[in-house]
Amino acid sequence: MFITERLILRSYVESDLDDILRLWNDPLVQPFITNDNVTVLGPKFKETLRTQMERATFGAIIALKETGEFMGQGLVDVAQPKNRDGAFGICLLPKFWNNGYGTEATKFIIDHSFKWFGLNRLSLGVFASNARAIAVYEKLGFVMEGRKRQAVWMDSRWEDSLTMGILRDEWERQH
Repeated sequence: MFITERLILRSYVESDLDDILRLWNDPLVQPFITNDNVTVLGPKFKETLRTQMERATFGAIIALKETGEFMGQGLVDVAQPKNRDGAFGICLLPKFWNNGYGTEATKFIIDHSFKWFGLNRLSLGVFASNARAIAVYEKLGFVMEGRKRQAVWMDSRWEDSLTMGILRDEWERQH
């Protein structure tokens, strides 16, 4: 378990699957975290979530330190260790948006990943319409690396998919 100023980042346990499914089914969250159709995800989707959490190099449940309330999840997946590139993802329930919690959790996960996993870079994907997330990532040192135009059909319009990354030496200059 890791503790920041206001958060707890702890390991996933089986009983978290209901909360994670609730997060993924939230109509404000789901459009930002999937390329698939926005739909109700049933109990069978828990197996996908279980696999995602168990496969991650770093998979954390994010909880409010003060109450222990479930807030969301954060992940780093190093699919090809030879390349030392971690794929980062985070999502929080909307009631926790716009309070700096995402920034706090993301900063911790970035720092932890570079300190402990020997990564050379962290990469992420984000939709162009997710201005809040892009602002957080840029504030923490991620730079825009690519734009796939009209990549996803979302909410009756085409959405660009962006890739961002931060290199170890860029992270080190911040510390």
